[in-house]
Amino acid sequence: MPVRSTRRRYLWIHVDTEGSLDIETLDTSIESKINFLYGVNGAVEINYRLIELLDGNDALIRCNHTRLTQIRTALAHISEIQGKQARIDVKLISGTIKSLKKKISLR
Repeated sequence: MPVRSTRRRYLWIHVDTEGSLDIETLDTSIESKINFLYGVNGAVEINYRLIELLDGNDALIRCNHTRLTQIRTALAHISEIQGKQARIDVKLISGTIKSLKKKISLR
């Protein structure tokens, strides 16, 4: 059985903002903050990806397991999305997307 060389962590985040949230604007704001703080090389090492937007203002994102603190820092530094004040909170972290979705459904 082949083994992946990259270990990942999946984060369940909640975006506290006024109005509705679009997946593209959330994705671009997180990517731009990662590039601003860590540059292109850091963004490649973080290996960030927005998986899906859940009900309300919740989302699932993925990152490299060794760069978990850096993605959390980048999320904490986001204070504005599309000119509106915003705050991103990390609700849960898991090693697999399956277990994360299971934990979300139990809440």
